[in-house]
Amino acid sequence: MIYKLLNTKVLVTIALLCCSLLTIAAPDAKNGQSLFKANCATCHTKNMKADMTGPALGGVQERWEGREELLYNWVRNSGEVIASGDAYANKLFSKWNKSVMQAFPNLTNENIDDILLYVDEMYTGTGIGAPDPGTTTEVVNGEPTSGNNWLYLLLFGILATLALVLTRITANLNHLADVKAGQAVQRKSLAEILTSKRLVTFVLFALVVLGGFTTVKNAVSFGRQQDYAPEQPIKFSHELHAGINKIDCQYCHDGARRSKHAVIPALNTCMNCHKAIKAGPEHGKGEISKIYAAAGFDPVSGTYYEDYENIHKDTLIANMEAWLGADYLNKDGNTIKIKKDQAEEQLAEVTSYIQSPIEWVRIHNLPDHAYFNHAQHVVAGGVECQTCHGAVEEMPVLKQYAPLSMGWCVNCHRETEVQFADNPYYDTFENYHEDLKSGKIDKVTVEDVGGLECQKCHY
Repeated sequence: MIYKLLNTKVLVTIALLCCSLLTIAAPDAKNGQSLFKANCATCHTKNMKADMTGPALGGVQERWEGREELLYNWVRNSGEVIASGDAYANKLFSKWNKSVMQAFPNLTNENIDDILLYVDEMYTGTGIGAPDPGTTTEVVNGEPTSGNNWLYLLLFGILATLALVLTRITANLNHLADVKAGQAVQRKSLAEILTSKRLVTFVLFALVVLGGFTTVKNAVSFGRQQDYAPEQPIKFSHELHAGINKIDCQYCHDGARRSKHAVIPALNTCMNCHKAIKAGPEHGKGEISKIYAAAGFDPVSGTYYEDYENIHKDTLIANMEAWLGADYLNKDGNTIKIKKDQAEEQLAEVTSYIQSPIEWVRIHNLPDHAYFNHAQHVVAGGVECQTCHGAVEEMPVLKQYAPLSMGWCVNCHRETEVQFADNPYYDTFENYHEDLKSGKIDKVTVEDVGGLECQKCHY
Protein backbone atom coordinates (compact mmCIF):
# COMPACT_ATOMS: atom_id res chain seq x y z
CA MET A 1 0.00 0.00 0.00
CA ILE A 2 2.78 2.42 1.00
CA TYR A 3 4.60 1.48 -2.17
CA LYS A 4 1.63 2.39 -4.35
CA LEU A 5 1.00 5.69 -2.55
CA LEU A 6 4.63 6.75 -2.88
CA ASN A 7 4.67 5.87 -6.56
CA THR A 8 1.43 7.81 -7.15
CA LYS A 9 2.72 10.90 -5.32
CA VAL A 10 6.01 10.84 -7.17
CA LEU A 11 4.29 10.47 -10.55
CA VAL A 12 1.81 13.27 -9.82
CA THR A 13 4.65 15.56 -8.71
CA ILE A 14 6.63 14.79 -11.87
CA ALA A 15 3.58 15.37 -14.07
CA LEU A 16 2.86 18.76 -12.47
CA LEU A 17 6.51 19.79 -12.75
CA CYS A 18 6.64 18.75 -16.41
CA CYS A 19 3.48 20.71 -17.20
CA SER A 20 4.86 23.85 -15.60
CA LEU A 21 8.19 23.48 -17.39
CA LEU A 22 6.53 22.87 -20.74
CA THR A 23 4.50 26.03 -20.25
CA ILE A 24 7.71 27.99 -19.67
CA ALA A 25 9.35 26.37 -22.72
CA ALA A 26 6.70 27.74 -25.06
CA PRO A 27 6.92 31.53 -24.62
CA ASP A 28 4.24 33.81 -25.99
CA ALA A 29 6.82 35.71 -28.03
CA LYS A 30 7.08 32.74 -30.39
CA ASN A 31 3.37 32.95 -31.08
CA GLY A 32 3.76 36.71 -31.42
CA GLN A 33 6.47 36.15 -34.00
CA SER A 34 4.16 33.96 -36.10
CA LEU A 35 1.27 36.42 -35.77
CA PHE A 36 3.54 39.35 -36.69
CA LYS A 37 4.73 37.60 -39.86
CA ALA A 38 1.19 36.67 -40.86
CA ASN A 39 -0.46 40.02 -40.15
CA CYS A 40 2.01 42.85 -39.64
CA ALA A 41 5.26 42.21 -41.56
CA THR A 42 3.92 43.54 -44.87
CA CYS A 43 3.72 47.10 -43.52
CA HIS A 44 6.05 47.19 -40.49
CA THR A 45 9.79 46.51 -40.46
CA LYS A 46 11.07 43.52 -38.53
CA ASN A 47 13.64 45.51 -36.51
CA MET A 48 10.80 47.75 -35.21
CA LYS A 49 13.10 50.80 -35.53
CA ALA A 50 12.42 52.08 -39.06
CA ASP A 51 9.28 53.36 -40.76
CA MET A 52 8.02 51.47 -43.80
CA THR A 53 4.47 51.52 -45.16
CA GLY A 54 3.46 51.86 -41.52
CA PRO A 55 5.27 53.40 -38.55
CA ALA A 56 8.05 51.69 -36.61
CA LEU A 57 6.44 49.66 -33.84
CA GLY A 58 9.27 49.91 -31.31
CA GLY A 59 8.02 51.57 -28.10
CA VAL A 60 4.36 51.33 -29.13
CA GLN A 61 3.29 50.22 -25.65
CA GLU A 62 4.83 53.29 -24.06
CA ARG A 63 3.01 55.53 -26.53
CA TRP A 64 -0.31 53.93 -25.60
CA GLU A 65 0.52 53.51 -21.90
CA GLY A 66 -2.55 53.54 -19.67
CA ARG A 67 -4.85 52.97 -22.65
CA GLU A 68 -4.17 49.32 -23.43
CA GLU A 69 -7.79 48.53 -24.23
CA LEU A 70 -7.82 51.34 -26.80
CA LEU A 71 -4.65 49.90 -28.33
CA TYR A 72 -6.39 46.52 -28.70
CA ASN A 73 -9.31 48.27 -30.41
CA TRP A 74 -6.90 50.17 -32.66
CA VAL A 75 -5.34 46.92 -33.91
CA ARG A 76 -8.71 45.29 -34.47
CA ASN A 77 -10.31 48.31 -36.17
CA SER A 78 -8.37 51.58 -36.25
CA GLY A 79 -11.23 53.27 -38.14
CA GLU A 80 -13.53 52.99 -35.13
CA VAL A 81 -10.92 54.50 -32.80
CA ILE A 82 -10.36 57.40 -35.23
CA ALA A 83 -14.12 57.95 -35.53
CA SER A 84 -14.41 58.08 -31.72
CA GLY A 85 -12.43 61.34 -31.81
CA ASP A 86 -9.39 60.11 -29.83
CA ALA A 87 -6.74 62.83 -30.13
CA TYR A 88 -3.67 60.58 -30.38
CA ALA A 89 -5.35 58.23 -32.88
CA ASN A 90 -6.32 61.15 -35.14
CA LYS A 91 -2.84 62.66 -34.86
CA LEU A 92 -1.32 59.35 -35.96
CA PHE A 93 -3.92 59.06 -38.75
CA SER A 94 -3.03 62.54 -40.08
CA LYS A 95 0.71 61.91 -39.81
CA TRP A 96 0.41 58.90 -42.13
CA ASN A 97 -1.53 60.75 -44.84
CA LYS A 98 -4.85 59.52 -43.49
CA SER A 99 -4.12 55.94 -44.50
CA VAL A 100 -6.33 53.57 -42.52
CA MET A 101 -4.54 50.54 -41.10
CA GLN A 102 -5.92 47.18 -42.14
CA ALA A 103 -8.40 45.83 -39.57
CA PHE A 104 -7.66 42.55 -37.76
CA PRO A 105 -10.97 41.69 -36.04
CA ASN A 106 -9.93 38.07 -35.44
CA LEU A 107 -7.01 38.95 -33.16
CA THR A 108 -7.80 38.50 -29.47
CA ASN A 109 -6.28 40.57 -26.65
CA GLU A 110 -3.97 37.61 -25.93
CA ASN A 111 -2.86 37.51 -29.57
CA ILE A 112 -2.09 41.23 -29.51
CA ASP A 113 -0.17 40.83 -26.23
CA ASP A 114 1.94 38.12 -27.89
CA ILE A 115 2.67 40.41 -30.84
CA LEU A 116 3.56 43.31 -28.52
CA LEU A 117 5.93 41.05 -26.57
CA TYR A 118 7.65 40.01 -29.80
CA VAL A 119 7.82 43.65 -30.94
CA ASP A 120 9.40 44.70 -27.65
CA GLU A 121 11.97 41.89 -27.77
CA MET A 122 12.97 42.75 -31.33
CA TYR A 123 13.14 46.44 -30.50
CA THR A 124 15.20 46.05 -27.32
CA GLY A 125 17.32 43.17 -28.61
CA THR A 126 16.21 40.71 -25.95
CA GLY A 127 14.51 37.32 -26.06
CA ILE A 128 13.74 36.33 -29.66
CA GLY A 129 15.37 39.54 -30.83
CA ALA A 130 18.80 38.51 -29.55
CA PRO A 131 19.96 35.15 -28.20
CA ASP A 132 21.52 35.04 -24.72
CA PRO A 133 25.23 35.91 -24.62
CA GLY A 134 27.44 32.86 -24.80
CA THR A 135 24.98 30.76 -26.79
CA THR A 136 25.57 29.63 -30.34
CA THR A 137 23.06 31.09 -32.75
CA GLU A 138 22.10 28.93 -35.68
CA VAL A 139 20.29 30.76 -38.46
CA VAL A 140 17.68 28.85 -40.45
CA ASN A 141 15.73 30.63 -43.19
CA GLY A 142 16.90 33.95 -41.85
CA GLU A 143 15.68 33.32 -38.28
CA PRO A 144 17.75 32.67 -35.12
CA THR A 145 16.90 29.28 -33.66
CA SER A 146 18.85 29.30 -30.40
CA GLY A 147 16.46 31.58 -28.48
CA ASN A 148 15.14 29.09 -25.91
CA ASN A 149 17.28 26.01 -26.44
CA TRP A 150 18.63 26.33 -22.93
CA LEU A 151 15.12 25.82 -21.57
CA TYR A 152 14.80 22.53 -23.42
CA LEU A 153 18.22 21.42 -22.18
CA LEU A 154 17.26 22.36 -18.64
CA LEU A 155 13.98 20.47 -18.98
CA PHE A 156 15.79 17.41 -20.31
CA GLY A 157 18.30 17.54 -17.43
CA ILE A 158 15.55 17.80 -14.81
CA LEU A 159 13.54 14.97 -16.34
CA ALA A 160 16.65 12.77 -16.58
CA THR A 161 17.45 13.45 -12.92
CA LEU A 162 13.86 12.70 -11.90
CA ALA A 163 13.94 9.48 -13.89
CA LEU A 164 17.06 8.36 -12.04
CA VAL A 165 15.59 9.34 -8.67
CA LEU A 166 12.34 7.53 -9.45
CA THR A 167 14.24 4.45 -10.57
CA ARG A 168 16.19 4.46 -7.30
CA ILE A 169 13.04 4.94 -5.21
CA THR A 170 11.31 2.09 -7.04
CA ALA A 171 14.29 -0.18 -6.43
CA ASN A 172 14.34 0.68 -2.71
CA LEU A 173 10.61 0.08 -2.35
CA ASN A 174 10.89 -3.25 -4.15
CA HIS A 175 13.73 -4.23 -1.84
CA LEU A 176 11.73 -3.29 1.26
CA ALA A 177 8.75 -5.26 -0.01
CA ASP A 178 10.93 -8.31 -0.62
CA VAL A 179 12.52 -8.04 2.84
CA LYS A 180 9.08 -7.74 4.45
CA ALA A 181 7.96 -10.82 2.56
CA GLY A 182 10.96 -12.72 3.89
CA GLN A 183 12.76 -12.90 0.60
CA ALA A 184 16.50 -12.33 0.80
CA VAL A 185 17.15 -10.38 -2.34
CA GLN A 186 20.40 -8.56 -2.89
CA ARG A 187 19.94 -4.87 -3.74
CA LYS A 188 21.18 -3.80 -7.14
CA SER A 189 23.84 -1.14 -7.31
CA LEU A 190 23.33 2.08 -9.28
CA ALA A 191 25.75 0.79 -11.93
CA GLU A 192 23.67 -2.38 -12.36
CA ILE A 193 20.49 -0.30 -12.68
CA LEU A 194 22.04 2.02 -15.27
CA THR A 195 23.20 -0.95 -17.37
CA SER A 196 20.02 -2.94 -16.97
CA LYS A 197 18.31 -4.29 -20.07
CA ARG A 198 15.17 -2.20 -19.50
CA LEU A 199 17.02 1.10 -19.15
CA VAL A 200 19.29 0.42 -22.13
CA THR A 201 16.22 -0.48 -24.23
CA PHE A 202 14.47 2.71 -23.13
CA VAL A 203 17.50 4.88 -23.96
CA LEU A 204 17.85 3.29 -27.39
CA PHE A 205 14.13 3.79 -28.04
CA ALA A 206 14.38 7.45 -26.98
CA LEU A 207 17.37 7.99 -29.29
CA VAL A 208 15.51 6.44 -32.23
CA VAL A 209 12.46 8.66 -31.56
CA LEU A 210 14.64 11.78 -31.17
CA GLY A 211 16.63 10.94 -34.29
CA GLY A 212 13.46 10.35 -36.30
CA PHE A 213 11.92 13.59 -35.09
CA THR A 214 15.07 15.57 -35.94
CA THR A 215 15.31 13.96 -39.38
CA VAL A 216 11.68 14.67 -40.25
CA LYS A 217 11.90 18.23 -38.91
CA ASN A 218 15.02 19.01 -40.94
CA ALA A 219 13.55 17.34 -44.03
CA VAL A 220 10.38 19.44 -43.78
CA SER A 221 12.39 22.67 -43.52
CA PHE A 222 14.94 21.66 -46.17
CA GLY A 223 15.27 24.30 -48.85
CA ARG A 224 13.01 26.79 -47.06
CA GLN A 225 14.33 30.31 -47.42
CA GLN A 226 11.64 32.72 -46.25
CA ASP A 227 13.02 36.30 -46.00
CA TYR A 228 15.94 35.30 -48.26
CA ALA A 229 17.17 38.52 -49.88
CA PRO A 230 20.48 37.94 -51.72
CA GLU A 231 22.57 40.69 -53.22
CA GLN A 232 21.97 40.85 -56.97
CA PRO A 233 24.59 41.72 -59.65
CA ILE A 234 22.59 44.90 -60.38
CA LYS A 235 21.08 46.93 -57.54
CA PHE A 236 17.54 46.71 -58.91
CA SER A 237 14.84 48.29 -56.74
CA HIS A 238 11.28 46.99 -57.04
CA GLU A 239 10.26 49.90 -54.83
CA LEU A 240 11.49 52.35 -57.51
CA HIS A 241 10.14 50.48 -60.55
CA ALA A 242 6.88 48.89 -59.34
CA GLY A 243 6.15 51.35 -56.52
CA ILE A 244 7.24 54.87 -57.43
CA ASN A 245 7.10 54.48 -61.22
CA LYS A 246 4.01 52.17 -61.15
CA ILE A 247 5.41 49.69 -63.69
CA ASP A 248 3.09 46.68 -63.84
CA CYS A 249 4.66 43.41 -62.68
CA GLN A 250 3.69 41.63 -65.88
CA TYR A 251 5.40 44.20 -68.10
CA CYS A 252 8.75 42.80 -66.97
CA HIS A 253 7.66 39.30 -65.91
CA ASP A 254 5.57 38.72 -69.02
CA GLY A 255 5.69 34.92 -68.67
CA ALA A 256 3.42 35.04 -65.62
CA ARG A 257 0.27 35.36 -67.74
CA ARG A 258 1.13 32.80 -70.42
CA SER A 259 3.39 30.09 -69.00
CA LYS A 260 4.44 28.11 -65.96
CA HIS A 261 7.32 30.48 -65.20
CA ALA A 262 7.14 34.23 -64.59
CA VAL A 263 10.64 34.47 -66.22
CA ILE A 264 13.49 36.84 -65.45
CA PRO A 265 13.15 39.88 -67.74
CA ALA A 266 15.36 39.87 -70.81
CA LEU A 267 17.81 42.74 -71.29
CA ASN A 268 15.68 43.94 -74.20
CA THR A 269 12.88 44.60 -71.72
CA CYS A 270 15.21 46.73 -69.61
CA MET A 271 16.46 48.57 -72.68
CA ASN A 272 12.92 49.57 -73.67
CA CYS A 273 13.16 52.22 -70.95
CA HIS A 274 16.87 52.62 -70.40
CA LYS A 275 17.71 53.70 -73.92
CA ALA A 276 16.34 57.01 -72.71
CA ILE A 277 16.80 56.77 -68.91
CA LYS A 278 20.55 56.60 -68.50
CA ALA A 279 20.97 57.46 -64.82
CA GLY A 280 19.03 56.48 -61.74
CA PRO A 281 18.12 58.54 -58.65
CA GLU A 282 19.93 56.19 -56.29
CA HIS A 283 23.09 54.95 -58.05
CA GLY A 284 23.57 57.34 -60.95
CA LYS A 285 25.01 55.86 -64.14
CA GLY A 286 26.78 52.91 -62.53
CA GLU A 287 24.09 50.25 -62.22
CA ILE A 288 22.35 51.05 -65.53
CA SER A 289 25.71 50.96 -67.32
CA LYS A 290 25.98 47.26 -66.39
CA ILE A 291 22.92 46.68 -68.59
CA TYR A 292 24.56 48.60 -71.43
CA ALA A 293 27.73 46.55 -71.07
CA ALA A 294 25.86 43.23 -71.20
CA ALA A 295 23.48 44.28 -73.99
CA GLY A 296 26.15 45.80 -76.27
CA PHE A 297 24.70 49.31 -76.18
CA ASP A 298 26.76 52.47 -76.58
CA PRO A 299 25.18 55.07 -74.27
CA VAL A 300 27.14 57.92 -75.85
CA SER A 301 25.80 57.43 -79.38
CA GLY A 302 22.54 55.86 -78.22
CA THR A 303 22.95 52.90 -80.59
CA TYR A 304 23.85 49.22 -80.34
CA TYR A 305 27.34 48.11 -81.36
CA GLU A 306 27.52 46.20 -84.62
CA ASP A 307 29.22 42.80 -84.42
CA TYR A 308 29.48 43.36 -80.65
CA GLU A 309 31.01 39.97 -79.82
CA ASN A 310 34.01 40.57 -82.08
CA ILE A 311 34.93 44.09 -80.94
CA HIS A 312 38.12 44.12 -78.88
CA LYS A 313 37.34 44.41 -75.20
CA ASP A 314 39.86 47.22 -74.63
CA THR A 315 37.93 49.41 -77.08
CA LEU A 316 34.68 48.77 -75.24
CA ILE A 317 36.31 49.48 -71.87
CA ALA A 318 37.68 52.79 -73.17
CA ASN A 319 34.23 53.79 -74.45
CA MET A 320 32.63 52.91 -71.13
CA GLU A 321 35.29 54.83 -69.21
CA ALA A 322 34.56 57.91 -71.32
CA TRP A 323 30.86 57.50 -70.64
CA LEU A 324 31.15 57.06 -66.88
CA GLY A 325 33.88 59.63 -66.31
CA ALA A 326 34.11 60.58 -62.65
CA ASP A 327 30.62 62.00 -62.29
CA TYR A 328 28.03 60.49 -60.00
CA LEU A 329 24.43 61.44 -59.26
CA ASN A 330 23.43 61.72 -55.63
CA LYS A 331 19.89 61.26 -54.33
CA ASP A 332 19.01 64.91 -55.00
CA GLY A 333 19.99 64.65 -58.66
CA ASN A 334 22.99 66.98 -58.28
CA THR A 335 26.16 66.08 -60.14
CA ILE A 336 29.12 65.62 -57.82
CA LYS A 337 32.65 64.34 -58.21
CA ILE A 338 33.60 61.00 -56.70
CA LYS A 339 37.02 59.91 -55.55
CA LYS A 340 39.41 58.32 -58.01
CA ASP A 341 39.38 54.94 -56.25
CA GLN A 342 35.57 54.94 -56.28
CA ALA A 343 35.51 55.75 -59.97
CA GLU A 344 38.01 52.97 -60.71
CA GLU A 345 36.00 50.48 -58.65
CA GLN A 346 32.81 51.48 -60.44
CA LEU A 347 34.45 51.15 -63.86
CA ALA A 348 35.88 47.71 -63.03
CA GLU A 349 32.48 46.49 -61.85
CA VAL A 350 30.67 47.78 -64.95
CA THR A 351 33.24 46.53 -67.47
CA SER A 352 33.11 43.02 -65.98
CA TYR A 353 29.73 42.69 -67.76
CA ILE A 354 31.12 43.58 -71.20
CA GLN A 355 30.28 40.73 -73.60
CA SER A 356 29.02 38.75 -70.59
CA PRO A 357 25.52 37.84 -69.36
CA ILE A 358 24.01 39.18 -66.14
CA GLU A 359 23.70 36.24 -63.75
CA TRP A 360 20.76 37.06 -61.48
CA VAL A 361 20.51 35.19 -58.18
CA ARG A 362 17.32 33.13 -57.98
CA ILE A 363 15.19 33.86 -54.91
CA HIS A 364 12.01 31.77 -55.28
CA ASN A 365 12.66 28.10 -55.95
CA LEU A 366 10.19 25.24 -55.48
CA PRO A 367 11.39 21.62 -55.22
CA ASP A 368 11.39 19.57 -58.43
CA HIS A 369 8.52 17.36 -57.27
CA ALA A 370 6.15 20.34 -56.85
CA TYR A 371 4.31 21.74 -59.87
CA PHE A 372 3.28 25.39 -59.95
CA ASN A 373 1.87 27.25 -62.94
CA HIS A 374 1.90 31.06 -62.88
CA ALA A 375 -0.59 31.42 -65.73
CA GLN A 376 -3.10 29.16 -63.98
CA HIS A 377 -3.02 31.37 -60.89
CA VAL A 378 -2.64 34.79 -62.52
CA VAL A 379 -5.05 34.41 -65.45
CA ALA A 380 -7.54 31.70 -64.48
CA GLY A 381 -7.46 32.36 -60.74
CA GLY A 382 -6.98 36.13 -60.85
CA VAL A 383 -4.43 35.93 -58.03
CA GLU A 384 -2.49 39.15 -57.38
CA CYS A 385 1.31 38.91 -57.43
CA GLN A 386 1.44 40.31 -53.89
CA THR A 387 -0.49 37.32 -52.53
CA CYS A 388 2.58 35.10 -52.84
CA HIS A 389 5.39 37.62 -53.24
CA GLY A 390 4.31 40.26 -50.72
CA ALA A 391 4.31 44.01 -51.30
CA VAL A 392 7.18 43.97 -53.81
CA GLU A 393 6.40 47.59 -54.69
CA GLU A 394 7.76 48.46 -51.23
CA MET A 395 10.94 46.36 -51.43
CA PRO A 396 14.18 48.14 -52.37
CA VAL A 397 15.79 44.68 -52.15
CA LEU A 398 13.57 41.80 -53.18
CA LYS A 399 13.09 38.99 -50.66
CA GLN A 400 11.08 35.79 -50.45
CA TYR A 401 7.94 36.89 -48.65
CA ALA A 402 6.05 33.62 -48.09
CA PRO A 403 7.39 30.28 -46.84
CA LEU A 404 6.11 28.57 -50.02
CA SER A 405 5.66 25.39 -48.01
CA MET A 406 3.08 22.70 -48.74
CA GLY A 407 1.08 23.71 -45.66
CA TRP A 408 1.05 27.35 -46.76
CA CYS A 409 -0.23 26.41 -50.23
CA VAL A 410 -2.84 24.00 -48.84
CA ASN A 411 -4.20 26.63 -46.44
CA CYS A 412 -4.44 29.13 -49.30
CA HIS A 413 -6.42 26.63 -51.38
CA ARG A 414 -8.74 25.96 -48.46
CA GLU A 415 -9.46 29.63 -47.83
CA THR A 416 -9.29 31.30 -51.26
CA GLU A 417 -12.60 31.90 -52.96
CA VAL A 418 -12.76 31.08 -56.68
CA GLN A 419 -13.84 34.02 -58.81
CA PHE A 420 -16.69 32.36 -60.70
CA ALA A 421 -18.40 35.52 -61.98
CA ASP A 422 -17.64 36.31 -65.65
CA ASN A 423 -14.80 33.80 -65.65
CA PRO A 424 -15.00 31.41 -68.64
CA TYR A 425 -12.46 29.05 -67.08
CA TYR A 426 -15.13 27.87 -64.64
CA ASP A 427 -18.16 27.69 -66.96
CA THR A 428 -18.12 23.88 -66.84
CA PHE A 429 -18.88 23.83 -63.09
CA GLU A 430 -22.64 24.06 -63.71
CA ASN A 431 -23.71 22.62 -60.34
CA TYR A 432 -21.72 25.22 -58.43
CA HIS A 433 -23.11 28.02 -60.59
CA GLU A 434 -26.66 26.83 -59.88
CA ASP A 435 -26.00 26.50 -56.13
CA LEU A 436 -24.56 30.03 -56.03
CA LYS A 437 -27.58 31.47 -57.84
CA SER A 438 -30.06 29.65 -55.59
CA GLY A 439 -28.23 30.72 -52.45
CA LYS A 440 -27.51 27.13 -51.43
CA ILE A 441 -23.85 28.09 -51.06
CA ASP A 442 -22.30 31.53 -50.78
CA LYS A 443 -18.85 30.77 -52.18
CA VAL A 444 -16.68 28.14 -53.83
CA THR A 445 -13.11 27.67 -52.67
CA VAL A 446 -10.15 26.24 -54.57
CA GLU A 447 -10.51 23.13 -52.41
CA ASP A 448 -14.04 22.61 -53.78
CA VAL A 449 -12.81 22.47 -57.38
CA GLY A 450 -10.08 19.94 -56.65
CA GLY A 451 -7.38 22.21 -55.33
CA LEU A 452 -6.28 19.70 -52.69
CA GLU A 453 -5.90 16.71 -55.00
CA CYS A 454 -2.35 15.37 -54.73
CA GLN A 455 -1.92 15.06 -58.49
CA LYS A 456 -2.60 18.77 -59.03
CA CYS A 457 0.79 19.69 -57.55
CA HIS A 458 2.67 16.37 -57.51
CA TYR A 459 2.58 14.66 -60.88
